[in-house]
Amino acid sequence: MVNGSPSPIITGNACQVLCSCVMDLISRVQRPYLWRVKVTGQPPHAVVRTYDIAGNDQNAVAQLAIDRFVKEMAHPLSIFGAMV
Repeated sequence: MVNGSPSPIITGNACQVLCSCVMDLISRVQRPYLWRVKVTGQPPHAVVRTYDIAGNDQNAVAQLAIDRFVKEMAHPLSIFGAMV
């Protein structure tokens, strides 16, 4: 707490994460299909992440990749906590 109120630096802020994704089919033989999903965020989360995800449905795989990106960008300190 700073001056009796919670600090936004310590607790973070509820910022909406906006992003889009582009998908490439890696394996046509393997079931479920293997997709390479490139997720690009919009500022202030302007980073690009690439995920390899297996799934039968293209929409479900895209949603999974976007959910993973949003989780990583919404709580950036949790990623570094896992590395220690």
